[in-house]
Amino acid sequence: MTTVCGTDFSIHAAEAATVAAILTARAGGTLTLVHACDSAGIDTRSPDAVAALEERGRAQLNAEAERLRKLGATVRTRHLSGSPSSVLLDVAAESKARLMVVSSLGHFPPSRWLVGSVAERLAQNSTIPTLVARGDKPFTAWAAGKRALRVLVGYDFSSSADAALKWVDTLKQTGRCRITVAYLAWAPEESWRLGVRDDWAITANAAEITKYIKRDLMERCRDILGTTNVQIRIGDGWGPAGPELVALAKAESADLIVVGTNQRRGLERLWLGSVSRAVLHRAPVSVACIPLPAAEDSPAPTIPEVRRVLVPTDFSTLGNQAIPYAYAALRRGGEVCLMHVAPPLARRGLESEQLESQRAARESSLSARLRQLIPPQAKALGLRTHVQVVDHANPATAICQAAERFGASLICMSSRGRSRVAKALLGSVAQAVMTGSRRPVLILRDYES
Repeated sequence: MTTVCGTDFSIHAAEAATVAAILTARAGGTLTLVHACDSAGIDTRSPDAVAALEERGRAQLNAEAERLRKLGATVRTRHLSGSPSSVLLDVAAESKARLMVVSSLGHFPPSRWLVGSVAERLAQNSTIPTLVARGDKPFTAWAAGKRALRVLVGYDFSSSADAALKWVDTLKQTGRCRITVAYLAWAPEESWRLGVRDDWAITANAAEITKYIKRDLMERCRDILGTTNVQIRIGDGWGPAGPELVALAKAESADLIVVGTNQRRGLERLWLGSVSRAVLHRAPVSVACIPLPAAEDSPAPTIPEVRRVLVPTDFSTLGNQAIPYAYAALRRGGEVCLMHVAPPLARRGLESEQLESQRAARESSLSARLRQLIPPQAKALGLRTHVQVVDHANPATAICQAAERFGASLICMSSRGRSRVAKALLGSVAQAVMTGSRRPVLILRDYES
């Protein structure tokens, strides 16, 4: 692994270089230490002044490299002219670096917010992970084996968050880490996503919703990190994400915050904001900003494990055709949820108790019909089946919400192959599920003649 670290020979830059050397040595890679001599403000008409500046810079760079080699790192030096951020990006691209490390003072006055710091520009524009180091003591103690590195990962089930978690997986392979995965759950959004209508406290999420989120986070950690030995912290999500992540990191005494970055540009960045940028401004500890890997750097795809499959059916021949395929997708120990969406019962002058009695009777009858659809071989194959009847006026919404509650690895359903005109006139539950669900959807087509 090649690491690029920029230095201006300040105390903070020396701390960042120490962090870079420790990480590079533990990964068995090479550290490229870069000093960019920015001639802005220097009278370039005086060759002697420029030469003296460059000579002093090279001497300092060589001395710093020798210090870092004593930490066990293989170090190369580059003394270049130009803007620090541009020089570092060019060196990283040229050397095919896997990590960039820079320093930051931590808090910038308003004028710097508008212009942006070197660290922020690198985090925004770099195509490789950028670690903004604030102090080296946690890393030196970690390297000496005195304690685990306390890492907090901001996670939201996006591709950029997956990239952040994968970077942490690489980090934990070089040394002991205590990993905390933080998720910000905004009550109204989570309530609608899961179809849970419990009363909400303003400052806390309902226990049922917290249970579902923790389950999904643990499964994602098992898939990416290969372990569920992580701490899960769920924030309320009522305020801006950046400050809340920083608050969770402080509560966990984190040494390092890891966040994904979407590298927004221009107006998109101004309007939508940036969680990574907010964390960089506010965090008193080191921050790693992880971009999505380029296509050529992406690892070969792995075959995902399908653990749970949701199958909605309307009891028609077509609707039932998806059921055998759902069981076929699972390994021993997998689970299938057969579900039916029933329209809400009309009150028609009925008392609440009478309405509830009718609803319970209908649910019992429909559940029995669902159980009759379970393939006889399912039990022998070690596959478990759940049945669920949901009262809902919108089948697609009910299916998406049920998939979230069930934690479905896959939604398997049937659909007629309507023409484009027929879709516009009649709509399609399958199409609405594909559009509205964040879970993978397998559609079995039966084209009308």
